Amino acid sequence: MSEELDLLREIGAQKIYEDTHISLHHVQSVIHESFDGLTKVQFLGFISILEREYNLELSALKAKGLSYFENESVVTKSETSVFVEKKRAKNPTPIYIFIAILVFVLVAYFTIGNDSSTAEKVNIDNSTIVTAQKNINPAAYEQNSSDVNTALVDENKTISLVVVQELEEEMLPPSLKVIAKNKLWIGYINRTDGVKKQTIIKESLELDPSKEWLLSLGHGHVDIAINGELQEFKTPNRMRFLYKDGEIKKLTSRDFKILNEGRVW
Repeated sequence: MSEELDLLREIGAQKIYEDTHISLHHVQSVIHESFDGLTKVQFLGFISILEREYNLELSALKAKGLSYFENESVVTKSETSVFVEKKRAKNPTPIYIFIAILVFVLVAYFTIGNDSSTAEKVNIDNSTIVTAQKNINPAAYEQNSSDVNTALVDENKTISLVVVQELEEEMLPPSLKVIAKNKLWIGYINRTDGVKKQTIIKESLELDPSKEWLLSLGHGHVDIAINGELQEFKTPNRMRFLYKDGEIKKLTSRDFKILNEGRVW
C-alpha cells in the first residue's frame, strides 16, 4: 500500500470532502479502494482532483482502479463482492414473551395460593381477636380488610413483574451492531484468525459478539449497540475501536496500528 494512499486515509474522508467537494461517499470509495459504486470516468476525475489538491502521485491507485474497471464487464457483481451482509436471524422475541407470560402466571398462582393459606391460618388462629374488632368498630374492620387485600394483590403483581423483567433480561442473546447515521465505510478484522473485510453500509452491520474485532470507521457519526445497550458517537473524524469480551474501546491511530501488526489498515 502506497504512502500517498495512507496519507489520504489519515487526512480522512470528511476533510477531503471539505477540501475538494467530492461527495463523502465517493471519497470513501476511492481512498478505501472500493470501486463498485463508481464509473471509470468518475474514478479518473477524482484521482486527478486528489493529485492536484494534495500534490500526490497516485499512479498505483489509478492502475488498480483501471484494472478493476477493465475486468468489470466480464466478472459478475456477485463474484466481485467484498462483503455479503449477514442475514438477520429470526426474531426470537415471541418465544421469550410466551415463556415470560407462563412464568408470570405460575408465580402469581403459587404466590396468591400461599398468601391465601397464610391468611386462612391467621384468621383461624386469631378468630377471637377478629370477632372483637368487628364488634367494637364494624366500619373500621371492613376498611382495614379491604386495604390488606389490596396491598396483597399489589405486592403479588410487583413481585411477578420483577421476575418477568429479570427473566427477559437474562434471555436476551448477546449482540454487536454498528449503526450508521449516513453512508459509512467500515473495515473490520477478526483478531482470532486475522481475516479482514471492508464494506460501505447505509444502515447497520451486525458482527459476531463472541469474537474479538478491530474496527476502522470512515467517520464517527455512528451508534454502537452491544447487547441492546447503545453508545453514541458524533464526530466527522475517522474512528478506530477494539471490541473484546462484550466491551468496546476507542483506539488512537497508533494503538490500532500496534494491534494490527504495524498496518494502518
